[in-house]
Amino acid sequence: MDKEKIDFFKEKLIVEKEKIVNLLEKMKNPDEGGFIKEYSIELSSYDNHPADLGTEMFMMEQDKGLINKLEDTLYEIESSTRDLILGKYGVCTNCGNKIDEERLKLIPYLKLCINCSKEKIPLEKKRSFRPEEEDVVASHKKNIKEGILFDREDSYQAVARYNQIEKDPSFGTGDDIGVFDEEEIGIVEDVEKISQDYFNKTQNNK
Repeated sequence: MDKEKIDFFKEKLIVEKEKIVNLLEKMKNPDEGGFIKEYSIELSSYDNHPADLGTEMFMMEQDKGLINKLEDTLYEIESSTRDLILGKYGVCTNCGNKIDEERLKLIPYLKLCINCSKEKIPLEKKRSFRPEEEDVVASHKKNIKEGILFDREDSYQAVARYNQIEKDPSFGTGDDIGVFDEEEIGIVEDVEKISQDYFNKTQNNK
């Protein structure tokens, strides 16, 4: 790359850097907005439910995301400026081929050529809304086939067998309460036993 082109792209990088630095200063300046106090008209949010500040929190998170993006772009500009000094500017960091100058004129801090840019971020991945952490952190569903974990229910079953009594009549109730089963089937209150006994006698007399 000749000196004329180097000076041209150096000037473009300087202009881009000044734009981003000025924008970051405005976004981080309380007088220019960007702070949650500027979005809320409440004197105090102490007694408010978090849902009452949903809009304010969204705006704050949006600003934080924009600031992070601008800081990343600023880093790319500074890195491209160093590459320009070292004679590495305009070379794709992935394949080593030269980046099209028309592409650099539009975005002077690019690091990838058009082909590597498409390969690095496939279209189907761009349209995927799943978090990137899922590619690294295994979920419970992915490991469910590997085995069942030993949980609280298994712990109880492991020790409950020592509390079993051989030929315990309460086992016939079907509720699996064991020796603690003192309830009679079909009886809610003791007064119901009177009518039940009378019904049984009348049935036997028939």
